[in-house]
Amino acid sequence: MEDIAPGLRSRPERAQQRRTATAKLLDAAVAQLAQDGVPGLTHRKVEERAGLAQGSVKYYFRSSDGLLEAVLRHLADRAVPLVLTVSPKEREAAAAGDTGGLQQRAAQIAESMLADPEEVRARLHLYLHAAGDPRLTALVAAQRDRFVAAIKASLPGPGSEAAARFVCAVVDGILLDQVSAPHPAVERNAASYLVAAGAAAAVIAAEGQD
Repeated sequence: MEDIAPGLRSRPERAQQRRTATAKLLDAAVAQLAQDGVPGLTHRKVEERAGLAQGSVKYYFRSSDGLLEAVLRHLADRAVPLVLTVSPKEREAAAAGDTGGLQQRAAQIAESMLADPEEVRARLHLYLHAAGDPRLTALVAAQRDRFVAAIKASLPGPGSEAAARFVCAVVDGILLDQVSAPHPAVERNAASYLVAAGAAAAVIAAEGQD
């Protein structure tokens, strides 16, 4: 097991040790969540998975709430860049029937978002557990809002908020489908689902209200 405290080290060395330790703990927490859900996310199990000394979670995250918030932020940091953004030029091309470029990018994104079932299970465990925990609901909502903000940028119109949340719901449905009872047809068509969701969202954004 690695020590918790940095000891007599320079400031850059201490900062690097903190980054390394927190990364190990976050990766371990994701793996633990994927396996046992939130009830199984104990400090000791996370520390053992990370190969760090007892007390490391409290030292770096202060509390279980701090760890959960950090895990949610960590998962969002990894997933938000996968949001399929659409430029005005691409919207015009799609409206004219040319969706080739979007379809290609959607295929890359679909492959990436389905590539790590462990991360998906961890995130969905947190989402489901949040239904009975107002404290966790607020943490989940804060990170989900990051996805909504990223999607809204591609959906101008009075209903952009509602449209972005529709896309989030579609993506979460695809992910839940594939980690609970995966089917090759869903994996083959995931890119088309994303493009279709984007097209429907554009209508919602243009005609709806937030």
